[in-house]
Amino acid sequence: MLMALKSLPRRLAKKYLWSRRMRATESLRPSPSASPIYVFIKSWNRPLHLWASLDSFYRNTKSPCRFVLIDNASDDPVVDQIIASFSRRGMFHAVHKMPENIPENQEMIYAQHRADMGDYMVLADGDVTIDDGQPDWLSRMLNVMQVRPTLGLLGTSIDLSDFISPVQARQIAPGMPEDVLMALIKAKSPERAQPDAHGMDIINPYKPAGRLLLARTETLDKTGALIGNNKLCEAVKMQAMISASRQK
Repeated sequence: MLMALKSLPRRLAKKYLWSRRMRATESLRPSPSASPIYVFIKSWNRPLHLWASLDSFYRNTKSPCRFVLIDNASDDPVVDQIIASFSRRGMFHAVHKMPENIPENQEMIYAQHRADMGDYMVLADGDVTIDDGQPDWLSRMLNVMQVRPTLGLLGTSIDLSDFISPVQARQIAPGMPEDVLMALIKAKSPERAQPDAHGMDIINPYKPAGRLLLARTETLDKTGALIGNNKLCEAVKMQAMISASRQK
């Protein structure tokens, strides 16, 4: 607890700098798009996480968009009840209940809706929660993409101090089995490898965190809406190398 309090000023300062970078100015606000922006939310089970995520998207998204839910063969019956409750609110443009949980689901649904999309689309996990903001999260992300036309993907930044270390976890739960403890604290999560990146303009070669990802559809047309951060980011880098070699 003492260590967390000591690091609090540093964390708040970094978040303040990052929020200033993400804040849209009057002259650089994203212009309205003729085609709708699709927000694909992919989920599997974990109904409490799904409810919190959908509720935050529903309440705190002010920019025009179309929500498309991709449920990857959830077998928890509560998930269907949650989806139905948000469907009654009129939240979804479409709901896709997939017969099995496979990586190809994301590309398949992307291709199905591609003809109606504009220049951008969003990929989000069903455990993401969105905070209220002025302007809202989508407007701020669009602003960054429009002032940086070379960006193909814009992901979220991870605050590494939010992770619990294995030592701290063992102190909290001394009798818990090792494999269970490591899974609970995401000890092997690739997100732990992301640098302390608040305020950085571009994180490279580190992949953007894929829990909330704004992408140019032009980029995904070349690579496919691949599931998995490593696959998608490596495909984008490969396309950039191919384009650069052709220009020589």
